[in-house]
Amino acid sequence: MAVKISPSYFVVIPAAGKGTRFGAQGKVAKQHVDLGGKSVLQRSIEPFLEHKKIHGVVVVLSGGDTGAKRLTEDIDRSKLTIVSSGGETRAETVLNGIKSLDGEVCDTDWILVHDAARPLITAELIDRLIEGVANYSDGGLLACRLVDTIKQSDDRDQVVSTADRKKLWSAQTPQMFRRVALEDALEKTKHLDEITDESSAVERMGMKPRLIESEADNFKITYECDLDRAQLVLQQRSFRKADKK
Repeated sequence: MAVKISPSYFVVIPAAGKGTRFGAQGKVAKQHVDLGGKSVLQRSIEPFLEHKKIHGVVVVLSGGDTGAKRLTEDIDRSKLTIVSSGGETRAETVLNGIKSLDGEVCDTDWILVHDAARPLITAELIDRLIEGVANYSDGGLLACRLVDTIKQSDDRDQVVSTADRKKLWSAQTPQMFRRVALEDALEKTKHLDEITDESSAVERMGMKPRLIESEADNFKITYECDLDRAQLVLQQRSFRKADKK
């Protein structure tokens, strides 16, 4: 009787973006700015490096990006690979990251794609995603239910309709898909600028990813003020950790 081999889990972190909405542009990309003594990128990487189920982490930088030098010496590099093959689009960057794993990852292995500027991901959320998606062939993603009333406008910023928020979610990362399905979807969409996450790529292939409820703290650094908000979350976590001792 053939032995069933469990799939492995790999992480691809696209870090080739320039952060055009971030106020410090021109000085340093947002994924490389300091957040409590470590770069935003390092904080986005470390929970995966420390997670027992994750076999490897690939960070994809743009050519000439020296931001990886901001990673501190105490980061565990045993599962970390950094490549400088960022593409023109997010889909192309992620695809290049997957291809850098050739020889290590099988078609049925899982790829978790995580934003380089989403530094508050936790082991608990990674577990929640893996447990919620591992037996679902179409993959899935972390997301939060919307709590605000959502309005749709016309070209003159006038309200056209009010959406049913009970069926609306704000997508986060990681997003997790089988390697063969994700690679195929990205190959077909790698030149499309409107593909802003991996789920939208596989949705075009007819797949229906599962939404796994996340936490609001797992937000993305988009504007400079988000750094203050992230710092506050880190301080609160530190206080809670100290209280448990």
